Amino acid sequence: MPSTSETTLVNLMESQVQTLQQILKILTSMNGGIPVQNQDSPNNQIKNTHQTEAKEDGKVENPASVCEPHGEGNQAYVYKEHEDLYEAAKQGNWKRAEEIFNVNPGATMTDITIESETVLHIAADHTNWQFVENLVGLMPPKALEQKESRYGYTAVHTAAMEGNTKVVKLMLKKNQCLTKIRDNYGRIPLHTAVKFVSERQKEVVQYLYSATRYDNPTPFTGPRGASLLCDLIDSNFYDIALSIVQNYPKLVTEKTKDGVCALEVLVRRPFSFRSGNKTTWWKSRLYPFLQVDTGAPSNLDSKADLESPRNSSTVRRGAITKLISEYRITCLTQVSFIKKLYDQKLINEQATELVSNMLAQIDVTMNKSDVKDFFKKSSLMKTAITYGTMEIIVQCLEKFPYLIWAEMEGQTMVQIAIAERNDKVFNFICEKSEEDMDELNSRMDERGNTILHYAAHIAPSHQLNSVSGAALQMQREAQWFKGVESILLERYRLVRNKAGITAQCIFTEKHKDLVMKGEKWMRGTSHSCMLVATLISIVAFAAAFTVPGGHYNDAKRDAINGLPILLNSNSFIVFAVADALALFSSGTSVLMFLAILTSRYSEEDFVKELPQKFILGLATLFISMATMMIAFSSAIHIMLCPRWTWIIIPITLLGCVQVALFVWLLFPLFVEMVHSTYWPTIFHKRSLRRKFKRKRSM
Repeated sequence: MPSTSETTLVNLMESQVQTLQQILKILTSMNGGIPVQNQDSPNNQIKNTHQTEAKEDGKVENPASVCEPHGEGNQAYVYKEHEDLYEAAKQGNWKRAEEIFNVNPGATMTDITIESETVLHIAADHTNWQFVENLVGLMPPKALEQKESRYGYTAVHTAAMEGNTKVVKLMLKKNQCLTKIRDNYGRIPLHTAVKFVSERQKEVVQYLYSATRYDNPTPFTGPRGASLLCDLIDSNFYDIALSIVQNYPKLVTEKTKDGVCALEVLVRRPFSFRSGNKTTWWKSRLYPFLQVDTGAPSNLDSKADLESPRNSSTVRRGAITKLISEYRITCLTQVSFIKKLYDQKLINEQATELVSNMLAQIDVTMNKSDVKDFFKKSSLMKTAITYGTMEIIVQCLEKFPYLIWAEMEGQTMVQIAIAERNDKVFNFICEKSEEDMDELNSRMDERGNTILHYAAHIAPSHQLNSVSGAALQMQREAQWFKGVESILLERYRLVRNKAGITAQCIFTEKHKDLVMKGEKWMRGTSHSCMLVATLISIVAFAAAFTVPGGHYNDAKRDAINGLPILLNSNSFIVFAVADALALFSSGTSVLMFLAILTSRYSEEDFVKELPQKFILGLATLFISMATMMIAFSSAIHIMLCPRWTWIIIPITLLGCVQVALFVWLLFPLFVEMVHSTYWPTIFHKRSLRRKFKRKRSM
């Protein structure tokens, strides 16, 4: 038998357990009948995230909306009397659900979970679409507006998120007001579909836009309308975004709660424009011939069709033309790569048209001072120059030419273009300000820096990495500095900034590491190429004294002693000429690479001197490689052709493979270096034009 002390201890523990149970019941009743969960659990972390989003959007969720299913089965999540209906909706068992509805017709609209979810929410969430279709037929229109309490979703929000257009159409046919109901984050179903966009959402987004009417209260205004427009742009729905901009021009400058406007979002997507897409040469040739239709979808509530009736014959001709065009496009896009190119061009054209409309709206709604202020406070021009989005820059300067002189984040467009090393933008700006170019280029920033100081700083990493090899990178940097210096007036070239530093000092300091890397790259490459050229010269020199067929060596015939026996053979002549070319070209190559190894490697050497030596050395190395293979093939032909006449074919093919492999590996580097060294740059053209203008004025 237990002792008295043990009995007392047991009784004390039982009383403590009962007390804890009572406290738990009190807490449960205070929390709306929901057991308290561990606040550090993953479910609560998800809950807190959604609560934060809802609070930021000005909504406070029902406490019941922050609970997760828990407990054994779904007893703590689903109301006990609706467990059978919940399981039927979850599994898509319409037969069982119909039996329950026959007994209790009101169950179609009753909350069956602690998160105020109806059977329609459960079925839509588990994508039991046939079940949803049957259920919608039994429900009154008003019942479709019921929200679950966690996210504030109606069943239309869920169907839109899942991309089921058929179910969305079915619900909206029964209740058109569903398109304007917002969830706890202020999103209408259209916005929800855009937010979770995928291939399935494309059709439902287009349908929801056509079904969302413009009448008051309209969802296309204010920060929420701006947020919808930004998300449409982010999801490549430029046609819908264009339609919204045309109907609600104020959204162009309206900012979201994050302080971003639609035009800034569009600028951050350079790949949506032609200038931001790099394509192969043959795709570039095919691109202009593809005809795309960039027309924006019309809204169902659009007044244009009602107020502007057109002639029936005109409509008929337009319909026939459009039918022929669509048939031609359909045939072409059956080919996969043409389809991709067509889709890319469609996005490019739609994005460009959207920019044009946005800038037109800014021009109409703002005066000159407001436009300057808008661009001054925004980073969109700097972003466009950084990404090289020429379509935006060209349209901005054509619409607002005075922006060339405006400062954006303390810099002019010329200074930004030089700092970002964007030669296309810089060239375009100089063309737009041809008459005032000297005045524009001589402007200084608040720290006293001229455009030459901007050119003295090292280029951004993405621009440096666009050039292969540290030597070519240093060449490009030196070309930029020399080019900017050539278009700057003489008196501004040695100007010191407020820190007392000249542009040349900044250039030397900022590029000393790149000079060392360029020297290392040039030396390493030249050393390897010189080794190959030396081997070829040795072989070619030895082959000149050991010709195929041998020499005459007869004491009785002194006149011909030492001459090659096969001197009159055509194959021997080919061998002799090719061997001589191989020796001379390889020797030249060795000398060029030796000159590179002994160079001083100053900053100016990278502009012309070192690249020219490298180009000549690489070209003669290629010639020596090719002529060496020709000499070898002709020698084999001389020795083996009398017996195997066909031997020349495989020998020639193998020799061509060697030369082709060499070209494939080194020719791109050769072309790039020739292009960067000898091809006329924008600075060269600009300086020549300025000299020509000065001579005419004298």
